[in-house]
Amino acid sequence: MQKLLCALLLASPVAQPVQAESLRDAVRFAVTTNPSVRANAAEMRTAAWELMQLRGQYLPTVTVSGETGYQRVDDPTSLSVEDNFSGKPRNQIGVRAEIVLFDGYRRSNLVYANAARVDGSIFRLLDASETMALNATEAYIDVARHRTLLEVARRNVSKHEEIGRQVTGLVEGGRLPFSDQLTIEDRIRSAKLAQLEVERALRDANARYERVVGRAPSGGMSTPAAPAPKSLQELTENALKNSYRLLFARTQIDQTRSETEAALADRYPQFTLGAGVVRDINRNGVRSTRTDESIGVGMRWTIYQGGRKAEKNALAAMNSRAIAAQEVAVRDIRELAARTWNTYTTDRQRASQLSDQLRINRSIVEVYGDEFEAAKRTLLDLLEVERARFTVEFESVGAQSGLVFSTYRALAAQSRLADHFGLPKSELALKPEFRDRAASNPVNVFDVTIEPLK
Repeated sequence: MQKLLCALLLASPVAQPVQAESLRDAVRFAVTTNPSVRANAAEMRTAAWELMQLRGQYLPTVTVSGETGYQRVDDPTSLSVEDNFSGKPRNQIGVRAEIVLFDGYRRSNLVYANAARVDGSIFRLLDASETMALNATEAYIDVARHRTLLEVARRNVSKHEEIGRQVTGLVEGGRLPFSDQLTIEDRIRSAKLAQLEVERALRDANARYERVVGRAPSGGMSTPAAPAPKSLQELTENALKNSYRLLFARTQIDQTRSETEAALADRYPQFTLGAGVVRDINRNGVRSTRTDESIGVGMRWTIYQGGRKAEKNALAAMNSRAIAAQEVAVRDIRELAARTWNTYTTDRQRASQLSDQLRINRSIVEVYGDEFEAAKRTLLDLLEVERARFTVEFESVGAQSGLVFSTYRALAAQSRLADHFGLPKSELALKPEFRDRAASNPVNVFDVTIEPLK
């Protein structure tokens, strides 16, 4: 019999505990798989490949042309009687190569503009990754917060049910009026309704978590705080130095200036070097074969074109807009740093005060419970202090979660949140050095390996 029981135990499936997902794992999964981040990554690679297309501007253009058909020419002064006004098959084929020698620096400025655009798309991707990391952090902390709140709500129901059993015994013993029985039953139902609301809020938090992170929350959850900022000045300086939004704004200035120079390049003459060969059969009505070979330098210069003054003014306005956008970004970053610091300091003080208040409320509840049993306090007195304790504990959980989140928000304000979770820039985007490479030599920018989007 003992052997049979052992065999049954070995054969029965053992429930495996659900593995807890850490905050770090959740954020990394969200940043690397969320489709909104992948869309920004695709945009970055699109900009990079469009920059690579400009390599063709520096290479020769080779064209092949051909023609076949019939031709009849009426030119008695130049053609023989036999050839004049006589239809003949005519064929032509030619090859020509051409390379631009000088174009008013249009090509180089197009490279500068597109290199700045690529760097800008990189900073946009990194900024989107920071935002996604913050959203995932918030979703994770929110689920953990609601789980804790549900435990608080369940304890509140259990405590009221415990008081209810105590009141029932006292009512049956004639020590309390029947109205107290009705009162505690009403409070128990109110506590259960509060628990239902928390359960609904938890389901909503789970749904948001799954949307942001990409999978449902599982196992236990831990919400450690991030390193806290030391001062508002340090937070602001780091935010201005590292902000991807500000770095993006600077690339927009560079891009606009280079686009302006590229647009103004048609004020200069364009020189090209060309060479070609054309093979003709029965050309211009003459029965013969002819080959033309040529090589030389060509020039094209538009010395007047209407609307150039308006074009120049429009380009200047675009530059002014880009500079103003950078100033707006600086002000927004300063405000964000200040608001983040204010939130952190307020949450820290609020969490501390609520923790002290909760400790006091728990002592009050314990004293009132003893006094209620000694008939020194009424049931309403006991229920009111229980309500106050529940409210303070509820707020304390929220304050602690808010304090933890504010530390991560401070990292995001400094564009350091993704790196904090082990996601360095090199894993998220191309290296933002395209403008610097182009500035040294425009053609150097083409020697970059762009990995395909996975």
